[in-house]
Amino acid sequence: MKYKMLEHASMAEMKEKHPDWIWNRSDTHVILGVPGTLDAFKTPVEPGNSFSPGPGTYGISSWIYEDGVLYAPENMPLTDLEWKFEAGHLPVLTSCFKCGKVRVTSRLFTEGDTQISDIRDYYRIELTNSSEETAQGSLFIPIRSFGAAGGAIHSLKSSTHCVKINGAPVFVMGKEPEQFRTVSYAKTGKDISCYLKKGQLPGQWETEDASGWASGVLVYSYCLKPGESGIYDFMCRLHAGHWMVGKNLSYTEEIHWEETKERLLTFWKKKLKIGLQLPDKRFTDAFYCQLVHLYMFTVHDDPRISPVSYPLWWLRDGAYVVNALNKGGMHEFSEASCRGIAQKYAFGGFGSEGDAPGEIIWILSEHYLLTRDQEYLEDMYPHIRKKAEFLLRMLETDKPVKIHTEFTTPQMMLEPNLDMMCLPAAEGLIQGRMDNHYPIIWVNSFAYLGLSRAALCAEAAGYGEEAKKWKAAAEKLKAAIKRKSSQIFGQNDRDVNCAFWPAGWASVADKEILDKFDEFWENVRCPGGVHHPEPLWTYFEAGQAHNQLLTGRKDRAWVSIEMFLSTHTAPGLYTYHEGENDENSAQLWQRTRGWDDINYVTPHGWTAAEVFLLLRDCLIREDDGTLLIGSGIPESWLKEDFEVQNIPTYYGPVSFRYSARQNCLEVETQADKVVSCLPEDIQLIRTQKPS
Repeated sequence: MKYKMLEHASMAEMKEKHPDWIWNRSDTHVILGVPGTLDAFKTPVEPGNSFSPGPGTYGISSWIYEDGVLYAPENMPLTDLEWKFEAGHLPVLTSCFKCGKVRVTSRLFTEGDTQISDIRDYYRIELTNSSEETAQGSLFIPIRSFGAAGGAIHSLKSSTHCVKINGAPVFVMGKEPEQFRTVSYAKTGKDISCYLKKGQLPGQWETEDASGWASGVLVYSYCLKPGESGIYDFMCRLHAGHWMVGKNLSYTEEIHWEETKERLLTFWKKKLKIGLQLPDKRFTDAFYCQLVHLYMFTVHDDPRISPVSYPLWWLRDGAYVVNALNKGGMHEFSEASCRGIAQKYAFGGFGSEGDAPGEIIWILSEHYLLTRDQEYLEDMYPHIRKKAEFLLRMLETDKPVKIHTEFTTPQMMLEPNLDMMCLPAAEGLIQGRMDNHYPIIWVNSFAYLGLSRAALCAEAAGYGEEAKKWKAAAEKLKAAIKRKSSQIFGQNDRDVNCAFWPAGWASVADKEILDKFDEFWENVRCPGGVHHPEPLWTYFEAGQAHNQLLTGRKDRAWVSIEMFLSTHTAPGLYTYHEGENDENSAQLWQRTRGWDDINYVTPHGWTAAEVFLLLRDCLIREDDGTLLIGSGIPESWLKEDFEVQNIPTYYGPVSFRYSARQNCLEVETQADKVVSCLPEDIQLIRTQKPS
C-alpha cells in the first residue's frame, strides 16, 4: 500500500500554479467525532462548515450563486461566518452566513456505531430568503480533493441519490440534484471552482482522473419567496470505501436526519450530567464545551489532546484531560483510562519525563477521590505504591534514571535523551527532564503531589505504615522545594502554573511565594495594568489563573477567564491553541490536502481541560477536607438567582442554589464541612444530600 507523504507540498505547488481557484481556508478548524473512534473517523471542519469526512478523504462545502455572484465561505471574512454548537454546547455544529438575498444555515454532526466502524457525517443546509424580494439562484455542493483535510480523488460518478468517490458510494443525497457535473484536472487543468465562479457548469457527468485532482458539483436551483426556506440533507459514510472497513457496512440511501440528530442530542445530554443555570451563558457554554471537545477527541479508552496532530496519549496533557472528564462526571471512561496506564511509569510525546510518575498517581487517585470506589482502590494501590517508590528512587539517585517509552513524536524518536527521566538528585530535589529542559519547581511539584496522594490512598486502602512513609517523604520534599523556591521561583513560567494548583505545596501564608506571583503578574501577565495574553502556550495562562484563584486573587483569575470566555481560536466554539506552526506534532496533517497553512495546533485538549477545571473550581472546590462554594463566582452574579446540580466532588455529588431575593445559598451535600465564599451577609443553608 502506498501513502502520499507530502500532500502539503503538492498543495503548495498547485496553489502557486492555480491562484485563481477557490482554496480551503486553513485559518482555524474544529474536530467532530464519535467518542472512542480512531483519528481516522474524526471530521475536521473549517468556518462555514466546510468539512472533510475523515482526514485524507475529500472536501465538501456549500456555495451560492445568485445574481451573477458566487458566494463561498472559503473566501469570506471570518467575522461574517457565525459558528456555534446547538444550544451553545451540544455538538451539532451550526454555521450561518449571508449570500445575496438568502441566509445559509448549515448543520453538521457525526454519529454512528463504533463497534462496526459505521460512522457518518450528517449535513443539512437550509436556505432562507431574508429579503423582501423573491430570491432565485443555485446551491452548489462542491466535492473536491482538498478542503478541511482532503485526499486524492481519481473518479467521480453519481446515481440518483449517491455520489461514488473513488468507486465507493460514500456521499448520499436526500434530494436528487438537478445536475451533477465533474471536471478532470488531468484533461482540463481546471478545478470545478473555475466554472462555478462564472456561473457555468462543465460538460462531464462522471470522470476518471489519473492526477487525483478531480472535482465535481451537485446543483440545486432555488426560487424562494420572502421568508421562505428550502432544506437539503446529505450524509457522508466515513471510509465506507475502505476494503476492510466497508465489509462490515450495509449500504443505505436513507438519511433520517431528524431522528439521528435527536439520538445524538439525547446521548450528549445524558453524558453532561452536571446541571448549570448561571447568569453568564458564556460561562455555562465554555464549561460544557470543554467536556464535549475532550470527549469527542477520545480514542477507545485513551484521551487525545488534539486529533491528527497528536495521535497518542501524551501523559502530561492527558492527565489534565482525564481529570477534567472525571470531574465532569464521565467516571466510566476515566476509570478505563486509569486502568489502561496503571502499570506504566512514563510515556508521552517527549518520551520519559520527570513529572510522569506523579502525574500517573494524580490520575489514579483522583478517580478514587471522586468515586470512593474501594474495589478500584484495592486494584490500583499496588501500582500507586510502585510509582511512589520510583519517586523516592528519583529523589535519591546518584546517576541518571532512564525508562524506555515506545511512542513519541517523530522528531523525538531520534533524540538521544528520549529515555532520560532525571539526572542525579541534588539538594533533595529531582533533577527531572520535562519539555526538553529541567524545570525544577514543576517536576518536584508533581513529585510532591504524587507522594501526597500515595499517602492518602495508602491510608484509605489500609496501609497505615506506608501512608506515614509517603507523607514523610512528601513533607521532606516540600521543605526542599521551599528552600529552592527562595532562589529560583518565578524564573520559569511553569512555576506559577503548579505551586497551588494542582500540586498544593505552596501556602497563602508564604509571603515570599505570593510576592513572586505578584511579580509575575506585574511583569508578564498584566504589566502596567494591561492584560498580555499568553500567545503560545494557552494552557499555561489557564493554569496561572487557577493558581491566582487559589491565592485569593479572584480578580486576577477573572482577567484570564474573561479572555477565555470571549476569545476563541474557532470563534463561538470555545477552542484554544498551542504554539506556532506544526511543532511537536506527528506530521500527519501533511498527508492530507487541508490544514496546510498551519499557524498552531488547535483545538488543544490541555487548555480545554485547564479551562474546565478552572471554571469548575470557581463554582466549587475542595480544600483540605473542606468544601468551598463560590470562591470564583463574581459579584455581578449575585443580582440574579443561579443553580448548580449534581457536580462531582470528593464528597459525592453536590447541588447548590442561590436566591438573590432571599439572599441565601442552599447547599445539598454529604461533606462534613462546607464554607461559602460568597459575601458574609448571604445566609448559608445546608441540607443533607441523599447517598
